[in-house]
Amino acid sequence: MVESAYQKFLDVDSVKVYCVGIALPRNSRAFKGTVTMKKLIFLLTFTLAITIFSHNGYTEPIVTDGLVSYWTFDWQDINGNTVEDVWGKNDGKIVGARKVAGQVNGALKFDGSNDYVNLTNLGDFGSQVGTSTFEAWVKTSFKNDWTTLFKVRDEDCDMGWGIDLNGWAEPPFPLPLKPANLVDFFVRIGPDFDEDINFTKDVIRLYLTNKVGLVACRHSTSGWRFPISDGEWHHLVYVNGVPYVDEAGQEWQETAIFIDGQRQSLSRYRGTPPNFIPFKEPVYLGAGNNRGEAEAFFNGIIDEVRIYNRPLTQDEVNQNFEIGLSVEAAEKLPVVWGALKTQ
Repeated sequence: MVESAYQKFLDVDSVKVYCVGIALPRNSRAFKGTVTMKKLIFLLTFTLAITIFSHNGYTEPIVTDGLVSYWTFDWQDINGNTVEDVWGKNDGKIVGARKVAGQVNGALKFDGSNDYVNLTNLGDFGSQVGTSTFEAWVKTSFKNDWTTLFKVRDEDCDMGWGIDLNGWAEPPFPLPLKPANLVDFFVRIGPDFDEDINFTKDVIRLYLTNKVGLVACRHSTSGWRFPISDGEWHHLVYVNGVPYVDEAGQEWQETAIFIDGQRQSLSRYRGTPPNFIPFKEPVYLGAGNNRGEAEAFFNGIIDEVRIYNRPLTQDEVNQNFEIGLSVEAAEKLPVVWGALKTQ
């Protein structure tokens, strides 16, 4: 066999898999390291998927560089209350959410009352969240209250990460300026907080926190107004740690959000990067995990959830977005993959 006559797709020490007559996606690279059967099947399926997409004008699969976990929510990837992480080792546990049709094949519907998915603590991913990506397809029309797309919050603010919807609180009257009056304001709202605070509709709030020193907490929150709760499917991508150089040549780290491919920079910081550690608590999807308690349940449908240990670029976000839009072609991928897994 003459190696130059083939396109090399996978090269792992002595194991080589070749794609015959198929052009690989641009920016492809050899995969080196431990290959589990799950990853091997997934990569082989990508090879077949490239052929499928090429007949429909698409030549690239989803981005896999830096991919940590991928929950398709396709029906063949759900067994009882277990949803398989088809790329990594973080199989989730479904609590109440039910299977429905999604943007790409199957998805999960959350009732806004007590449904969520326990995605585990994601191993050591928490220590990498400072340079990371969360990606999902989301559909909701609920805007009556503060809800959470996903979140984890550890004890003593050791770590926290998530996205809230409608999550920007505006008081029903102007806040007083004196500190004593501010304290009085928060005491007076007491247990009726939800009734006395007007939650801003159609605001997406990004949340990231970690402990600084022994007792201090660093909270980073930023929001963007967008009509996310319009009953339509939206592709949402949250990136942390994007390198940015300003006009003066100073280097920054940027937090940004992409919605349907549209990018919005939300915050920047420079200096010593924050120190992140693995999550102690599991990450909840469809609710917030506030120190072990589920809260702010999401009302809607979630599909195609992926996390990466690096921030995706604009081109990579567009690549995943366009594949999600090509529903007819994309739906064939899980079917082929499911057939392979039964062999």
